[in-house]
Amino acid sequence: MISPSPIESHIDIARAFGSRTSLLDDAVRRSRQRRWRRRKAAALGDIQAAITIRPAGAADAHAIARLAVLDGHPLPGGEQLVAEADGRILAAVDVLSGATVADPFKPTASVAQLVALRAQQLRPQAA
Repeated sequence: MISPSPIESHIDIARAFGSRTSLLDDAVRRSRQRRWRRRKAAALGDIQAAITIRPAGAADAHAIARLAVLDGHPLPGGEQLVAEADGRILAAVDVLSGATVADPFKPTASVAQLVALRAQQLRPQAA
């Protein structure tokens, strides 16, 4: 639920006294729609580009190491997958262990879950 702004509270008071508020009502409606769109974009992580999940290459080592430092733990040195958008690596996962690193200062939780799920699909099944 979106909390009312101070102007919305004043409009309710004006209505109680019988004032005409139609112009203000339109402004409030537009304001609510803008706030709702911003909240929805933030919930989706503001990632507008297509996400590519691919095997990590030698050229990705620096970006993965940077993510590991930001996230606070390194990835094991085995086979790794990365999630990339607009040429920028957002998350990485070790296929065998399932350890994942992502930038904790950006909304990348959903991307990290996505790349971890793909790693789980590629993990060899124990017989």
